Formats: sequence, structure tokens, C-alpha cells
Amino acid sequence: MTDSERADLIGFTLTHSLLRNELPRLAAAMAGRPTSATEEHVVEDHVRLVMDHLVRHHQEEDDFHWPLLVSRAPRAARLLALLEAEHSEMDQLVDGVRDRDLPRRTRAAAMSHLSELVLAHLEEEDRSVVPLLAMHVTAAEQRESMARSRGKIPKLDELRVLAMMLAVADDGERARMLAPLPEAVANAWAHEGSPQLTQVHRVLADVAGRPAEGDPQ
Repeated sequence: MTDSERADLIGFTLTHSLLRNELPRLAAAMAGRPTSATEEHVVEDHVRLVMDHLVRHHQEEDDFHWPLLVSRAPRAARLLALLEAEHSEMDQLVDGVRDRDLPRRTRAAAMSHLSELVLAHLEEEDRSVVPLLAMHVTAAEQRESMARSRGKIPKLDELRVLAMMLAVADDGERARMLAPLPEAVANAWAHEGSPQLTQVHRVLADVAGRPAEGDPQ
């Protein structure tokens, strides 16, 4: 595969960084103090947003990335089967996190376990799978994957997902993510999406009893 054909995995890797950033915040908030009605709405809506994106990411891996790698790097088949099994375990925890009929402490325990499991899972993917994807997935295939993934995001969530991804991006990664997008989307992220995410993080930190990043200790 030539350099011009190599896939840009920026959406894949930033999703990993997004999950590392958001899941521990949610775990801390769900294990935190009682919430007001307004705070509860913020926490629950962010739970929904992050759980939806986690599930979408795993579905795209199971439906596209893993089968492609099995066909092109068959020695990875056993590892990929183990990772897919972990996806199933995570799905069960996601169901518990989402179930608002369960006691909060039960949901908080599920979120804590889910966060720990996902973070370990991502470490394995970054170490063992991302290099294989870089070697075996073409640029066109990865663009199609990103388009497919974006198409599954509800319109009302698109800017919020972008804000979560750009919050964990460095300057170069941010430029790569924004380059193919209309200028209006970049402006909306800067003036709406990013400030809104900052406010959500402040609510989560307050409920968790922790200072928000960038706030005085």
C-alpha cells in the first residue's frame, strides 16, 4: 500500500481518546452527590450521548474493521475474537448504565466497571489493532467507514460528538478533523459545541465533587 493509499485513522483514534476522557467523568458523576433536576438532566443526557457513541464505535469495528482484518491479517483473528467478546460484555454493562429504573448506586457501579473495562480494551486496541488497521485498511475504505459512522449519529448530536472529539485533539489532529468540514461547522464547534461541552464537564465535576479542569483547585 502506498502512502497516498494509507488510511487516515483520525476518527478512530480520536474516538478512543474521547472515551478515555468522558467515561471516567461520567463514572465519577454517577457515584457523586445527589443532583438537582437540572443537574440530573445534564448527567443523563451526557450518559445517553456517550453510550450511544460507544455502541456505534463497537458496531463499526465488529461489522467492518474486524472482518476486514481477519481477511487480510488472519493471524489477528484470535485477538479480534477476544475483543469482539469484550464488546458483548460491554453491551451488557451499557444496558445497566442506561436503565433508569435501577438504583443509582447500581448504575454507578455498572458505569465504573464499564469505564475500567473500556479503558483497558482501548489500550489493547491501540497497541495491537491500530497498527494493523494502518497497514491493511485503505484510505477509501476508512473514508467510507467514517461516513457510515457519521450517518448513524442523530442530527442533534452531530455537533456534540464533534466537540467531544476535538476536546481531546491536539492542534494537528484538530486541523485534520476540521479540514473536510464546511466552515460553518467549524464556527459552530468553536462558538457553540465547545462552550456547551465545557459547561457539561463543569456540571459533571460539580456533581462528582471535583474541580473542573481549568478551574481553581
